[in-house]
Amino acid sequence: MVGLNPERIIQGLALLEDQKRAPERTLRPVDDYSMPNVSEKVVHIILGYTDYIKRTVWSE
Repeated sequence: MVGLNPERIIQGLALLEDQKRAPERTLRPVDDYSMPNVSEKVVHIILGYTDYIKRTVWSE
């Protein structure tokens, strides 16, 4: 995580660019994100809470 500072974003991208592939890799993905369809699951969670947030937070 680098935040929104442009310098830190560039540093993070440079780190990823220099990363080795496969077994030589020094940075490992978080186990939770290596599961299949993670992005689909996140979208379903967000959509599932949309009505609740509208009612509870925004009083719509």
